Amino acid sequence: MSDRGPVTFRSTPSGPVPERRAGSVTSLLDRAARALREEVCWLAPSTSDEDRRAVREGRFGVAELGLGYGFQPVPCRAADYRRYYEDAGVRGLWYALHDLWEDLPHDPGLAAVGPGVFRDGAALRSYQKVNRAVAAAAAARCHPRTLVCFQDYQFVTAPGFLRARLPTQPVGFFMHAAFAAPAALAVLPRVVRGLLLRGMLAADVLGFQSERWADSFLRLSEESGYEVDRPAGIVRHAGRRTLVRRYPAPPDQEYLSGVFGSRDADRWSATFRRLRQGVRLLVRVDRLDPAKNVLRGFEAFALLLAGHPELRERVRFVACLTPSRPGVPEYAWYAARVRDTVAGIQRAHPGVLTVYWDEDRVRAMAALREYDVLLVNSVHDGMNLVAQEGVLVNRRDGALILSARTGSAERLAAGALLIHDPRDVRETTAALRQALTMPPTERTTRTRRMRTPLLTTSPEAWLRSQLTDLAAVREGRER
Repeated sequence: MSDRGPVTFRSTPSGPVPERRAGSVTSLLDRAARALREEVCWLAPSTSDEDRRAVREGRFGVAELGLGYGFQPVPCRAADYRRYYEDAGVRGLWYALHDLWEDLPHDPGLAAVGPGVFRDGAALRSYQKVNRAVAAAAAARCHPRTLVCFQDYQFVTAPGFLRARLPTQPVGFFMHAAFAAPAALAVLPRVVRGLLLRGMLAADVLGFQSERWADSFLRLSEESGYEVDRPAGIVRHAGRRTLVRRYPAPPDQEYLSGVFGSRDADRWSATFRRLRQGVRLLVRVDRLDPAKNVLRGFEAFALLLAGHPELRERVRFVACLTPSRPGVPEYAWYAARVRDTVAGIQRAHPGVLTVYWDEDRVRAMAALREYDVLLVNSVHDGMNLVAQEGVLVNRRDGALILSARTGSAERLAAGALLIHDPRDVRETTAALRQALTMPPTERTTRTRRMRTPLLTTSPEAWLRSQLTDLAAVREGRER
């Protein structure tokens, strides 16, 4: 189960037609599901009338979709989905899990920001309604040995609903998002924090991208009064136990290799090579999400140019920024601040900064292939596959500046320039200067250290490791 399915239907004169959906999590799960030989059925909430019609007409079968696995949308009311996803999910849980409270806008025009989204109870009721519906749909498809795996923060209470229906069902949960320190989650209302913990602990196996996020969950469980064995990664509760594990998600090498055979990819690579002539090319590829810390990245670049005038003729900055959640007021506010900062840099330093404000995956991959320096300075980031993708596809032995608070940091720390406090603009500025002036031999050595551990992983191995541990629990032989 994930919040978005692999396909959705659009209306045409001849009837509903399936369209593939994009997104890093969706692509990762799709690749993994196609590779598994076992019977797989993917469930996801949907508000689409076309999806409902397609269900009635039997268009969601394995053969009809041609995915290699089954998919079932779970119908939801549009109003419930908006409150579940945007209010309780993004404005509440996402901000807490990524420790973004201090980055909230102090704007009287934005009502009920932060924990205030839970004040009247409507957002939480809708969140629970969608989680309950997804759990019920899963229960209806289960036999006793079925392995159920919920994916990401949108479903933190769904394992509890499923457990109430099927007490012995093997249930897993993987958190794609970050899991900030207990102090960040303490800002949530007590009832929300309790629901989050009890829901996640209803899973038999609980997975995180990195040791950092797993340890944060164990500390929160301990502080909340549960019996925790941190070295073993076990939380004991109500006569049961939950195994807390690390499953680092990898980039999809099959997808990456397929991107660069296209004419568009070659055209964009040539564009960036021309832009790079005689200078170093600094790149960032991100969503316009406060967690990605795009604003402070631009502020650090402006500070670099102000403090080191000699670099103004020696660097070009290309940013590929994808719009993200424009219907969420805090995100719209943040995007406007980023645009203002970019405009200021472009006025002060004409030609030094190029920003693309729309989504173009091929263009983004071409930029990753051509960078001399890649900037990833997230405040917190559950996975950050972009950093890993950049290391794999780059052909310049480019330097990577990476926040230590990303899920990819553990895997890439051997070669990346780590930013330990991504809110410290001066630390990021210093890292930019070091990366832009790094000798070629050092860049090559660092790249090899980062690339080696990425070459032996795959999305299917990532998902299979979760299911293997869950099957072991089912058989009573877990490690």
